[in-house]
Amino acid sequence: MRGNILGIFFTILSGVMIALIVLAYGRSDKMAPEFRFSALDLIYDSETKDKDLIVGINAYDAKDGDITDRIVVEKVVLNKDAETAVVYYAVADHSGNVTKQSRVFPANIADIEFNGDSSDKIEDGMHPKLSFEDGDSTTSASSADSEEETNGN
Repeated sequence: MRGNILGIFFTILSGVMIALIVLAYGRSDKMAPEFRFSALDLIYDSETKDKDLIVGINAYDAKDGDITDRIVVEKVVLNKDAETAVVYYAVADHSGNVTKQSRVFPANIADIEFNGDSSDKIEDGMHPKLSFEDGDSTTSASSADSEEETNGN
């Protein structure tokens, strides 16, 4: 008899828990925020900062409203052949929903190469999957590996 009462109690408790979970899930924010871009006359060069790239972009969420202050620049990829810079943006609302977008700007490749903007990746036209960063770090890493090979380590 006591086992039946405990079984009924746990069955009712399980039903209440399932109802609460379904209710909480139904009320959760599942909609991702959206970007709104305005026209911007910007040429990407070695002096361009992240704050310059965010000008003219707004982000809105259905629940949180204006979340423009949460926009971040994820990365910038330069294409030498097309003389463009692709800027990748991301924004997250307070519920953790993330939206990512990209935007293409004309780029002054000669200025970037001359002033050595090492924070950005530059695509090679023949091999677009390869990216080249600071040449000194690549050279020093490969020379350290060759020293280890000659020393037998």
